[in-house]
Amino acid sequence: MSVSKKGKVVDVPTDDDTTLQPFTDESGAPATLPEVGNGGEESKMKVILGLLKKLMGVKDVANLRISLPASLLEPIPNLEYWQYADRADIFAAIGDSDDELGRMLSVLRFSFSKELKFIRARLGKPYNSALGEHFRCSWRLPPIVIDKATGEPVVRTHIHVPIPGEPAYGGQGGSGWTTPVLGREHGGKPSSEASSIVSSSSKASKKQNVGLGLKQGNKSTDTISVNRAIPGPGDEIESDPDAGVVDSEKVTVVFLCEQVSHHPPISAYYYTCPEKGIEGYGMDQISAKVSGMSVKVGPGSSNQGIFIRIARDGAGKGEEYQITHPSASVNGILKGSYYGTISDQIQITCRGGAEGKTKLRAIIDYKDESWIGKPKFLLDGIIYKYTVGNETEESWTKAKQVPADKVVANIEGSWMKEIKYKLKGEKEWKTLLDLDLLALIPKDVRPLEEQDEQESRRLWDPVTQHLIGKNWGEATKQKQVIEQIQRDKAAARKAKGEEHQSRFFEPDWEDGKPKLSAEGQKAIDAEMARLDAKAKEKENEI
Repeated sequence: MSVSKKGKVVDVPTDDDTTLQPFTDESGAPATLPEVGNGGEESKMKVILGLLKKLMGVKDVANLRISLPASLLEPIPNLEYWQYADRADIFAAIGDSDDELGRMLSVLRFSFSKELKFIRARLGKPYNSALGEHFRCSWRLPPIVIDKATGEPVVRTHIHVPIPGEPAYGGQGGSGWTTPVLGREHGGKPSSEASSIVSSSSKASKKQNVGLGLKQGNKSTDTISVNRAIPGPGDEIESDPDAGVVDSEKVTVVFLCEQVSHHPPISAYYYTCPEKGIEGYGMDQISAKVSGMSVKVGPGSSNQGIFIRIARDGAGKGEEYQITHPSASVNGILKGSYYGTISDQIQITCRGGAEGKTKLRAIIDYKDESWIGKPKFLLDGIIYKYTVGNETEESWTKAKQVPADKVVANIEGSWMKEIKYKLKGEKEWKTLLDLDLLALIPKDVRPLEEQDEQESRRLWDPVTQHLIGKNWGEATKQKQVIEQIQRDKAAARKAKGEEHQSRFFEPDWEDGKPKLSAEGQKAIDAEMARLDAKAKEKENEI
């Protein structure tokens, strides 16, 4: 067991704990599943079916010590894959409203957008994280704004454009994007300055007047990166997708995460948008169980949800929103075309900020899918006022538990398509978030030569290069080399009687709210300085 900085026992095993050793070989190392055949789709299916048989009835698959063949993995590190800023522009706008209901709606938008990858790209298994591994990236972009006339969001960068063969869900295809041409009332430049703006990954945009005050022209360009099913290491999209926006309106979002425990796998993460005074933080840990031909995934015991804090001055200062995670199922394993479904409830609770007798809370219910027909991905929910200090009102998990006089808004829609809301006493439903408009926004990541040896992309680059080249056997060998190095490090710590110490986060995270260490703040500042330098360099070029 590990002990936090404050002397409290943290009820999770450490990386060097020898009490959890299922699925290990005679040496105590994680059992390794071999490649079967040439690593093609038929070979993968044989490995998957064999693995499913072994895992039936296992309480928590996520905590097993087992080494998968590289052909079953996607060429992306786990810490990069499990990040929640697929739409950093929505995260940046969370605190823009002066109204408490407006801020809750903004948090809901973020909650529905945070895993856009599971809509736009195929599900996949990333690399397992090594203890002490870390990842950081950033975005510089214009936040969404709310149209004053309609009360609906205006997306100002990376509009989704379907590419040929893109499925309705559970995609094998990825997503193209194009540049919105905005009216001046939404931050757009005059048309003379915004003409000839194109995307380097969209095939073509046939949309005109794409709602929400947006206009898109017909565009066609090369398809440089449209085949990237999961944005990750490699040539991500490089262009000027928000060139219609005044540069002074762009803000920076920085993301930093670190693997702080290996058994069970737990990581700490932190997001910030300094210009807007918005912070996000939490602990990531998942549990997984095989059920029939699907895998059910949910939050682990250390995962208390995502916490969003408004740190800037003004309305809402000091508010903290806790977003719980739902459970989900990975389906389509037999067909080799995975897709996710959610059948669970989540709660978003506002605490802190200005003193008051009541605060807002949201309950979202993801509907069970029928065994017959295609999944519909439906949800509904409410926003209600709860009395501060009333544990009963703050513990409600279903909308039917909430008295009608406490409800301030209703929510409904499809988490794959469009979600709407209606305020109490009004008849009109308004768009909360149209996911059909949203493409994945690429991350800005430092080149490999500037990264630390334990930084995700550099650490796993030997595996990544062979996976991209479809050299399955060599990819598996490189993966095993990295894993053995980690085991050797663990053995050396044990021999010396040492415990691993996280680098970027303080060790006291049992409340689910990690705190940056001095080294962590230094990394955030360095990322901000790097983006500022890039922006100045771009200005000089102009």
